[in-house]
Amino acid sequence: MSSPLNTTTTRATGRAFVAAIVGALISWGATKWGKFNTGTFATLTPVVSGVYYTVVTNLEKKFPKFGWLLGTLPQAKAAAVVTPVEPTPAPTPAPAAAKAPAKKAAPKN
Repeated sequence: MSSPLNTTTTRATGRAFVAAIVGALISWGATKWGKFNTGTFATLTPVVSGVYYTVVTNLEKKFPKFGWLLGTLPQAKAAAVVTPVEPTPAPTPAPAAAKAPAKKAAPKN
């Protein structure tokens, strides 16, 4: 069973949240230093967040190490699943027939 912090939904939500924060920071910087008005901030944030998410996701497909830009490390690759096989017991040899005592050879004259 996977831990709740490593599910696909949790990872996707975290990645979208990071993209929203980065978009908000970029928009805030644009309004502060770019001489945009405050209304522009409200318009820019979702647009910049969406563009950032799209660009980083496409980058990550080609270069998996860029996943940290969305706040997640690359997911560990799953180990190959090995199905345990019940060992087949070796056949037990049939009991050896009771050997009759060896006959003494008759003396040759």
